[in-house]
Parts: sequence; structure tokens; C-alpha cells
Amino acid sequence: MFPLLVWCAKQGKKITYGQLDTELQRRGWGHHVNVVVYGHPAGAVGNACIEIEKEIGEKVPPLNALVVNAKSGIPGNGCDYYLTAYLDKKRSRHLTDAQRKAMAEETMEEVWRFQKWDEILNQCGLSPIPDAIPSLRSESQRKAPRKQGWSNEPESAAHQSLKKWVAENPQVLGSKIPYRRGQTEWLFASADRVDVMFEHKDGCLAVEVKAANANAADLERGVYQCVKYQALLRAELKAEGKIPNGSSLLVTETRLSPALQALADLLGVRVVTVPVKRDTLKSEKAALPSKSRLDRRAFR
Repeated sequence: MFPLLVWCAKQGKKITYGQLDTELQRRGWGHHVNVVVYGHPAGAVGNACIEIEKEIGEKVPPLNALVVNAKSGIPGNGCDYYLTAYLDKKRSRHLTDAQRKAMAEETMEEVWRFQKWDEILNQCGLSPIPDAIPSLRSESQRKAPRKQGWSNEPESAAHQSLKKWVAENPQVLGSKIPYRRGQTEWLFASADRVDVMFEHKDGCLAVEVKAANANAADLERGVYQCVKYQALLRAELKAEGKIPNGSSLLVTETRLSPALQALADLLGVRVVTVPVKRDTLKSEKAALPSKSRLDRRAFR
């Protein structure tokens, strides 16, 4: 398992229990077993990372965090010990699903960023696999990201209107978290500003909005902005010693092209499309909490 997971780490990929089982059989490294049996060897990989960390005096992220459930996209709760130990969080038996997901995603990012996996393999007496894992290799043709810089045009009235409307209607986010009214032009420590920020004790959500007049290049920028805002939000939460349960969302008035939707799916950016004539949406404001301004200290 270890060399296969190192390949995943270097390629920025995760692997399901089923895909791992199939790949081990394909290479003749083992026979088929039920996925529940993989908990023990996955834990052995995590234990090895902890032991190597002690030997080299450098933090080694838990490689077993890349073995995920096919439905949830995150590791099983047997990996909670390794997630909390690596992120220096107090271990708890009462993590919510959202907290577990945030911690798992943050740990996977650390695994992908780690640069010394080949050295770790060598220290274990193992070699990198010389080829790819077919079930994880993408055969699609992808275009390079556009790099045309930021627009210096003033903010349009349509964009301002959409931003304000989203802030006042958190029900369109499709979240289980009962967000109150969002704050527009929310400022990050990096001096970046996100269109709308929704804050709650169980998680925070940064929202980038694109009105109907946004062209393809602007929509593509919006996808990448969501990637950036999620990273910034989680970084601030980590700096505060909190579980990094921060995410991002792109709200558009026009449906993304198949190519842009594929890009959003690849980068894990959720997209919500709302109608331009929003009076067609059933108002749920009466059911929402009061619109009192959120105290930023609740997030801090």
C-alpha cells in the first residue's frame, strides 16, 4: 500500500478502498478482501508516518488520509486519531461530520504538499512505483488555465445586486448549517476580499458571485477565486487554533459551460446557479434569524 499511496500523494490524488483493493490485485500484490479489512493496514501506514516523524524530527503528514470512502470522499473515522494528532487538535469522540470533513481535507492538502515522500520510501526500504494507477489516471484533454490578470473595470450594478441578494438569502446555499445574513466585502488577513462571507460556530462559507454579464474568462477566474478563498479561510481558522471547517462556493446567474463545470468539479468547487429574475424563488426570509450584524469576534 505504501508505494501506491506515495504515488497518489505526489499526483495530488486520493484513492477509495475499492480502487486500492483493485490495484493491489492488478499488480499481484494481494488477493481481494472486503474493504472493511483495510482499516488495519491503513492504520499501519499512519503509524509508520508517526514513527518516521520521531526519527527525523520533522512533521510527516498521515499518508493513510488519502484512503477514502467512495461515497463521502474522506477517510473513515478510524483515521480520526491520525488527523487530530497531525493537526494538533484535542482528540474527541464527538466531532461533527462537517468537522471531520474539514480536518480530513486539510490533512490531505498537507499530504499532497509534502515533498519528501521518496526519501520516506527509501528509508522504509521501498521504491516508488514506476507507472501510474490506471483507475486514477485522467485521459481527458485539459486546457491550461487562463492568465489574463484582473479586470480593472468598476463593479457592475448587476454584480452589486447579486452580492447583496446572496448575503440576504442564505437559504440558496443549500447548506445544512443555519447561516444568518452574510457580510459583503469580507476582508481576509491577506487583504483579499470575498464577495460574501457567512459565519457560524459550526463552519464558515466564503461565496464568490458572478452575475449574468460575466464572460467565460471571468467565470473561470471565479472558480480559482473559490479555491483561494477556501485556502485563506482555513488558514485563518488554523491560526486561531480552531478546526479548519471553512469552505467556498461559487454563485452564478448563468450555468457554467461543460468545460468550466468539469474544472470546478476537478478542483472541488461547488457551484450554485440562481435565476436572474429572482422573484421566481420562494422567499424564506420570514423563517430566517434576525439580520443583526454578526460580531466578528464569533469567528475570531
